[in-house]
Amino acid sequence: MAGWISILSMMTGAVGIFFGFYYLSTSLQTALAVVTVTTVGIVGLLAFLRHVIFHRSDAKRLGWETDRPDWMFEVGFANLAFSFMAFIVVFATVGVKAQAVILLGYALYLLQAAVLHGFRYFTDAERSPSRLWRSVLATLLYVGMMSFFAFYALVNQ
Repeated sequence: MAGWISILSMMTGAVGIFFGFYYLSTSLQTALAVVTVTTVGIVGLLAFLRHVIFHRSDAKRLGWETDRPDWMFEVGFANLAFSFMAFIVVFATVGVKAQAVILLGYALYLLQAAVLHGFRYFTDAERSPSRLWRSVLATLLYVGMMSFFAFYALVNQ
């Protein structure tokens, strides 16, 4: 199940970034709201479900099976916190700068995850191509796109 949630997360983020670029030339507020809700709000909520509710399936998918999944719960709760903050700043119309900060915070969080996965890829005896492509390269691309929208909003607001 965690694999399907992971795919849904990637698709949601990609769609959000696509529509973010689509609206960027006409409305910075709309573009940033779409990107914040999808890439942080919905993706963060899905990551919470994957890491907490489906933690066994997720640990197996990542090759990190454990009898003590406390750290997975911690990661899930961090994702949930970012998710809630994204929904709050968008739907309470707090402003573009607050959305940019949430995007940068989540991008930094995911950057650290990509670095960890990259370290695991290069130091493990068994190298999984899916870890390299999905957990490292795709995540770095995702971080780059989120950061672009955040910095664009901070510079142009």
